[in-house]
Amino acid sequence: MTTDKFIQEKLESLSQQLNKKLDKEVQEQQFAERANLKFEENLLAFKQFFPEIYEKYLTYTPSEKFQFILNENGTANLIDYETGVPMYSDDPIGQAEKQVEKNIDSPHIGRVDHSSVAFLENNTNFIHVDLMKSMGGVFLNAKENLSNNEKLDDVLPSLILFGVGLGYHLLPLLKCKKVNFINILEPNEDYFFASLFVADWKELLQLIDMNGGYLYLGIGKSEIEIFKDIYNRSRDIGIASVGYTWFYQHYPSASINRWIDQFKANFHQLFAGFGFFDDALIGIAHTLGNVESDFNLINSNNPIDKVTGNFPVVIVANGPSLDDSIQVLKEIKNEVIIFSCNSASTALIKHGIIPDFHVALERTESTYKFLKEFLTDEYRSKINLLVTNVMHPKVPELFPWTGFALKGNESGTQLIQLSQFMESQAMTDTISYCNPLVGNTALSFACHLGFKSIYLFGVDNGYVDEAHHHSKSSFYYNNKGETAHQPIKIGKQISVPGNFVYQVLTDEFMSVGITQMEKLLASFKLYGLECYNCSNGAKIEGAMPLHTDSIFIEPNEVTKQSVIEYIKQKKFLSYQPLKPVDELLHFEEFEDFSNTMVSILSAKVINRYEALDTLLKSIRYLYSFKYSVKYLNIFLIMEGEVLYTTSLLISLLYN
Repeated sequence: MTTDKFIQEKLESLSQQLNKKLDKEVQEQQFAERANLKFEENLLAFKQFFPEIYEKYLTYTPSEKFQFILNENGTANLIDYETGVPMYSDDPIGQAEKQVEKNIDSPHIGRVDHSSVAFLENNTNFIHVDLMKSMGGVFLNAKENLSNNEKLDDVLPSLILFGVGLGYHLLPLLKCKKVNFINILEPNEDYFFASLFVADWKELLQLIDMNGGYLYLGIGKSEIEIFKDIYNRSRDIGIASVGYTWFYQHYPSASINRWIDQFKANFHQLFAGFGFFDDALIGIAHTLGNVESDFNLINSNNPIDKVTGNFPVVIVANGPSLDDSIQVLKEIKNEVIIFSCNSASTALIKHGIIPDFHVALERTESTYKFLKEFLTDEYRSKINLLVTNVMHPKVPELFPWTGFALKGNESGTQLIQLSQFMESQAMTDTISYCNPLVGNTALSFACHLGFKSIYLFGVDNGYVDEAHHHSKSSFYYNNKGETAHQPIKIGKQISVPGNFVYQVLTDEFMSVGITQMEKLLASFKLYGLECYNCSNGAKIEGAMPLHTDSIFIEPNEVTKQSVIEYIKQKKFLSYQPLKPVDELLHFEEFEDFSNTMVSILSAKVINRYEALDTLLKSIRYLYSFKYSVKYLNIFLIMEGEVLYTTSLLISLLYN
C-alpha cells in the first residue's frame, strides 16, 4: 500500500508540473499574441508622430543579451544587462505605480535661482538690465517671504525622464501630470524595443499630442549626443521651461548616471548665448555703420589654395600660460601667421612681437577706448583687424585694413543676408561657434579662412592659480606684476579637465567657450584640420596637447607676407549693397508684434497653470517669426529678451 501511495503522489506531482508547464505555454502564447498586437499598434502610432522610429524598429534585431521573461502572473519582465537579474519584481505594474507615487511625493526638481539678478549693475544704461534687475527684485522678495514649493503641481513646465525599461511607468506618470516639454531618454535600444511590446505608447503619444505637449525621445545615444540634442531642441522651441524641470530616474544604471552627470555639468549652457534687446539694437546700428564704410566680407565660396592653407597659424590669447610661451613665439614669429585675441596684443607688443591680425569681439565702444589707450597708433598701423559685422564702427577706423565676418543669430546679420537675397546675390554664410570668448572668434576665423595647421598659445579658458588669471605682460598687470585690472568672472567657478594638468579652474562663461571650440574643431575635422593646444589651461577635445618646446615648423614654399596679402585679397570681398540696408527694417511690423505680445500677456489669469499657458503662448507667437525670411530680424531682436524674462517668470511661478 505504501508503494502504491508513493506512486500515486508521484503521478499527481508530475501531473501538476505538466499542467503548470501547459499553463505557462498557454500563458506565453497568449502574451505573444497580445505583445505582437501591441507592437503593431505602437509602431503605427510612431509612424504618425515619429516616422524615423517606425522605420528603424520595424526591422530591428536586438543583441544576443536580449531576454524577455514572463512572471507567473503573465506580466512581462526583462533581464537587465548590467546586473543579469530581472529588472522588475513579480508585479511590475504595481511596482511602477508605487515608483510613480514615490517620485510625485518626493520629486527631484531642477530649479534656477534668479536672486542675483536683483543686484545687477547697469553702467551702460541698458533697458534689458533695468528690466531684469526689476524682475530680480520681485523674485528675491518672493524667495525671502514665501516658502519653497516642494510639491509637484498638476501642470508642469518640463520633465526629463531617464530610463524607459519596459515602460510600465510612462502612462501612469503622464496621466497624473500634464507636462509641456517632455524628454524621455533611454540609453539601451534593446530596452526601448522591448517596451514596444508592453507599454501603451499609442495612448501615451496621443495623450501628449492632445495636451499640446512637446516630446523628445533620446534612444541609444551617448550622454554627449543627448545633451547636444536637448540643447539644439531648446533653440528650436524655446528654453524658458527648462528653468523648472522634474527629473525622474526609472531604473539604476551606470549609463543613465553618466547622462545625469553630463546634464548637471552643462545645464548652464542652455541659457547662454541668446543676447538681449539692447545688444540686438547695437548690433543692427553697428552693422549699418560698418556697411557704409570699407566692408571687406569673408568669401567662403573661394577655397584657399593648398600651399597657403598649410601655412601655420598661431592663435594667441591672454591666458596666464602665455608668459611661458613668449620665448618660443619670438623664435617662430616670422614662420607663422599670428592671430592675437584683443588684450593679448598688449602682451605681445611688450615683447616686440607685432601680431599680423588683431581679433576683437566685444561690440561696445569699450573696445575702441581700450585699443586707443593701450595700443599706440604706430603699432596699430602695422596690424590688420578681424571682427564681425556687429563691431563698433569706430574700431575699424583704427587699423589700416579690416576683414569682417557675419555673426550668427544677429538681426544685423539677417539684414545683410536679406539684402543679398533681394539683390539676387549669393548669401554670405556666418562663421560658426565664434563666441562667447574672443578666442572663439579667432579660432573660427582661422578655420573658416581655410587654415589647416593651428596652434593655440595662451588659450587657457581658465587658470591653475586664481591670482594668475592673464598674461602678466598684458594690461591686466602693472610693471611690478601686480593686478591693475580685475578680470570679469561670469557664473560660478567650476573645475574642468586640464590640458597638461589634471584639472583647472574656470567659470561657467568660459566653459561655454570651451564647448564652442570643441564643436568648431569637430565640424572642421573632415577638412583635414590639425589643431594643437599648447596652453596650460583647459583641455579642448579635438586639439592635441603639445608643449611649445616640441613645436617644429617645417620650411614653407611661401612667405609669411605673401600669405597675409593672399588672405586680404582673395579671401575677402568688398561688399556694398545696391540699396540702403536700413530699408529692410520693419518698424510697423515690429510695433504690431509688440502690441500682440502685450495683448497675449495681458490676459487675466487666476492660477499658475493659466499663467504658464499664457507665457508659453507668447513664446509660440515669437517663434512663429523664426522661419520667416522677411521678418526673422524681429525674432532675433526679441528672442533673448523673451526667453530670459519668461524663464524668470516660470521660476517665480513654480519655485
